[in-house]
Amino acid sequence: MLLRTLVKRCKRLSPLLAAPAALLLTQGEAKAILTYNIFESTGNVIVQASGSLDLTGATLNGRFRCGADGALFSSLATICTGTDPGPGQIGFGITGPGSFVGSATLFPASRVTGLYTFLSGNANQFNIGSAYVFNTPIVGSATFNGTTLLGLGFTTTGLIGTWTLDGTSESIQVFIGSPSPSGAAVPGPLPLLGAGAAFGWSRRLRKRIAAPLITPPQA
Repeated sequence: MLLRTLVKRCKRLSPLLAAPAALLLTQGEAKAILTYNIFESTGNVIVQASGSLDLTGATLNGRFRCGADGALFSSLATICTGTDPGPGQIGFGITGPGSFVGSATLFPASRVTGLYTFLSGNANQFNIGSAYVFNTPIVGSATFNGTTLLGLGFTTTGLIGTWTLDGTSESIQVFIGSPSPSGAAVPGPLPLLGAGAAFGWSRRLRKRIAAPLITPPQA
């Protein structure tokens, strides 16, 4: 009777034990996304690209390229980071706004770093260096010296545009404001601790169920 009772309780608790593990798996399957952050630092405006993209199945569209090492055009929803590789880039179709807030017309950048990218909402096109390996990190920047966000017509912070890569569910977003210091999302400590505690408790419960239920004869 005791054994059957313990088994029934274990079955009722199994969904609760599985929940933390399912949460961790869900967090590990987040959709890839590329983010541009436009922010001010020590009297300069910086455009920083970070994230990753799965370009599998994306619709090719190679009509245009940046033609400069770093650029920012508000009226065309256009951003370039990294060094323009000329013909060494591949273009894809995107769907989203054709312009964003502000009055920035900046090119070329004072300096650029990292992987080349070209976003143009007006041309419905996103380019990246042809050596890019899908799903690997994208890190690049363009710095424009001696200017401010206010001087470029950026008076608010937050999301100013989202684009979807045609043929995929991948997204590109542009924000006014500094990037998150954490970078990519990772499982938080509470789910991890909860999963660990549940796992330890379930092991102890299994040991109790497996232990013999024979009571030694009383003296």
